Amino acid sequence: MSFTLVLNSGNSYGSGNNCYKYDFIKGNFTIPEGAEAMVANVQLPYSFYNITQAYNNNQFKFYFPTGSSTYAVNTITIPDGFYSTTSLNYYLQQWMIANGYYLVNATGQNVYYYTLQYNTYQYGNQLLAFAVPISLPVGYTQPSNWAGFPTVSRTPYLEVLSNTFGTFVGFTAGTYPTAGQTTNYSINSTITPVGSTVNSIILRCSLVNNRVGSPMDILDSFTIGNSPFGTNINYAPFTNKWVKLSAGTFSNFLITFSDQNLNLIAALDNNILITILFRFPSPQLIKNE
Repeated sequence: MSFTLVLNSGNSYGSGNNCYKYDFIKGNFTIPEGAEAMVANVQLPYSFYNITQAYNNNQFKFYFPTGSSTYAVNTITIPDGFYSTTSLNYYLQQWMIANGYYLVNATGQNVYYYTLQYNTYQYGNQLLAFAVPISLPVGYTQPSNWAGFPTVSRTPYLEVLSNTFGTFVGFTAGTYPTAGQTTNYSINSTITPVGSTVNSIILRCSLVNNRVGSPMDILDSFTIGNSPFGTNINYAPFTNKWVKLSAGTFSNFLITFSDQNLNLIAALDNNILITILFRFPSPQLIKNE
């Protein structure tokens, strides 16, 4: 005997949009020995950030040369969001414009003295720092909020404060370059960057009792695939993937979404759809009180 249960936004439970509770209609539902369940399909909005205060990966320090040996020190807090290397660099450029850390060349283009770009050939990111001149170059203009020229030409530098931010950009905690760098500087990622904290989804169910797995409540898992941020992640298994359930009488059960490391995701949108199939061994009957 088999039947189908559907969970949607109305089943959202708690905060974080990562847990969904299904209450059985008549309060108590008995699951016999040998019962199994499987996911039929999942529709999950891709609404979880890759840079956020919740992951503690949203801050770094930026130093811009001033005077003969001093730097303006800035702690930059990145607004929670979903960033690529390119969009993070764009945010950094906008921050530099707001703080006067750029010049304008003869063709009207902004000149930035620090940049972050993706290195497709080495599966990493590249940090580039350029020596800030001690006076206005020929043909250049300075914005009204220009931070000022150093007396000795030096590069700005970035400080990775923690390995959480460093994991995203691909650099261990430290400064890039070190203070006092007087020539242009380039470095590729020192560790493999992880563009998103979440790259796969593990679906857990409080009814599941998989005695050969750890943890024992994993119902299914699936990758994000090619789904862009802001679209739906759609999953339907190609084969039947039945897992055993705990026997007993239950009033409800919970479905939770975790990442590949079993951390609960922090989603913005709870407009999900989960279809779960249950089957009971014959000839036992369902006891629904």
